Amino acid sequence: MTGGVSLASGGRDGLSDCMVSRVLLRAAPLLGLIPAILHAETPTVGVEQMRRHIEVLASDAYEGRKPGTEGENKTLLYIAEQFQQVGLEPGAGDHGWYQPVPLTERRPHGHRTLWTAGGTPIAFNTKDVILLGASPKEVLRDAPVWFVGYGLPEQIAGADLKGAVALLLYETPKGGPDYGERAKALAKAGAAAVIGIMDDEIPWSAVTGAYAHGQTRLDTDPRALIGGVMLLGAGERLVEVGGGNVAGAADPAFKPLALDLIASFDVSTEVRSYKSHNVIGRLRGSGDTGESVLYLGHWDHLGICRPESAKDRICNGAVDNASGIAMLIEIARAIAEGARPARDILFMGTTAEEMGLLGAEYFAQNPTVSLDSLVAAINIDTVAIAGLGEPVAIVGRGMTPLDPLVDSSARELGREVDTDDEANALVQRQDGWVLTRAGVPTVMVGGSFSDMKVLGDFLGGPYHQPEDDLKRPLVLEGAAEDTELLIALGRKMADPEQYRPGR
Repeated sequence: MTGGVSLASGGRDGLSDCMVSRVLLRAAPLLGLIPAILHAETPTVGVEQMRRHIEVLASDAYEGRKPGTEGENKTLLYIAEQFQQVGLEPGAGDHGWYQPVPLTERRPHGHRTLWTAGGTPIAFNTKDVILLGASPKEVLRDAPVWFVGYGLPEQIAGADLKGAVALLLYETPKGGPDYGERAKALAKAGAAAVIGIMDDEIPWSAVTGAYAHGQTRLDTDPRALIGGVMLLGAGERLVEVGGGNVAGAADPAFKPLALDLIASFDVSTEVRSYKSHNVIGRLRGSGDTGESVLYLGHWDHLGICRPESAKDRICNGAVDNASGIAMLIEIARAIAEGARPARDILFMGTTAEEMGLLGAEYFAQNPTVSLDSLVAAINIDTVAIAGLGEPVAIVGRGMTPLDPLVDSSARELGREVDTDDEANALVQRQDGWVLTRAGVPTVMVGGSFSDMKVLGDFLGGPYHQPEDDLKRPLVLEGAAEDTELLIALGRKMADPEQYRPGR
C-alpha cells in the first residue's frame, strides 16, 4: 500500500488511531460457488501455503523488492514460475509474462532561483523549495507566475499558462484529483514549471528526505520542464507579494491569478531511466465472452531503505505486500484447479505501487486486454493483519456496482459485513483506484480493512519500516479466510449468469 506521493520512503511519523483516516487521505504510492464455511472455521486455503510464498518474497535475498534491482528480477521470476505451475498462461501479449513499464527516477542536484516583483528581487531562501528538471539541466528565464489554487480542471480552464510558473496547493481537496493528476493537467496546459505548495501536515524534513531518495514517474506521463514543492510559508509570501492570497483558493468562485512576479530558474537533476515490469498471467474461460475479470496486487516494496550503518537495512515488505502476492497466487491455484468459469481471468502483479501506483497506471494506459472488456477487478494489498472472523469491509464501498455481489458472497460464507464506508480512507492510496478512475469497477475486500484500530496499529508501526519482515509473527488466518471469499467472489464475477456489468 502506497504511503502517497512517494514521500513515505523519506520517513514516517507515528499515527494515532484517530488520525488514521485523515493521514491516509493526505499522505500525500489493496468464482461456481465454493461450499459455504462458517467464519470461525479453519479456511480451506492453507495458512502454510501462503506463509511459504511470503517467506520467499520477504526474505533478505530479495532485498526488499525494489523496482529496477536484482530483487525485482528474483520477484518476477518467482511469480511467473508460480503462475505457470498453477496452470496460467502468459498474459502480457508479445512480452510473455512481463509487461515492460518505463520509469524515470530524478534526484535534485542543485538549483538557483530568482523571484522579482516590479523588477526588484524578492528575498527567498532556496532551501524552501525543491526543484527537479525533466532533463539533467533545465533553464527558465523571466517566466510569468500564476497562482492556480488547487489547479482543478474547472479552475484552470481558460488560463494562459504557456511558459508560466504555476504555483498550486499540494493538498488534495475533498473529492478532487490527487496532486499528480493536477500537475499533469497543468503540464498539458503548457506550464513550464509546476510547484506544489505543501501544507504543514507533512514535516519538511520528510519531504526533503523523500526527494533525496528520488522521485520516480512513468516516462509516458506529461510533465513540465521543472517541477517541485515549496514550504507553505514561502508559498504564502510569494503569492502575497504578487498580489494574491493562498487562502482564497478555498472560495468556490476562485479563478487563477496572474501574479505580479517574474521567475528565473537554473535546475540540475540526476536522471536515471530504466524499465520495470508488471507480471501477468491469464486463465482462459470456458466461454467465448470476450470479457475478463482481473485480480491484481503490487509486488514491489522499498528495497534497501536504511544507511550502511543501520543494523537492519532492508524494508522487506512482508505484509505490504508479499502477503497480497501470496494470496494472488493461491487464488489463481484454487480457480485453475476447479471448473473453468465462462469469462477469462487475469492475474497481475504490479510494479511501482509504492512510487505512486505507477505499474497500475501504465497498465490502464496500455492494457493487455481492452479496458472495456474488464467487467470487474479485485485489488489485494496488505492482507496479513487481521485474525479470523473479522467483518468484511470494502475499500471503494458506494463507488462501484459491486457492493451487492460482495455482500452476498460474504454472507453466503457466514461472514459478517461491515457496511460503513470508513475503509474508503484508503481508496486513493491503492492500485484499484487507478482502474476505478479508468472505468473498471474495482474493489479491495476483506477483514483487514474493517477494524481501523488494527489497521492503524500496523500503519503507525512496522508499515514501510524494516520491522515489516519475517521476524514479526504473520497473522495469516484471516488472510486465508479472505482468500476463500475472494475466490467465491471472483467466480461470480466471471459468470455472466451471476454478474453482468450495469445489471
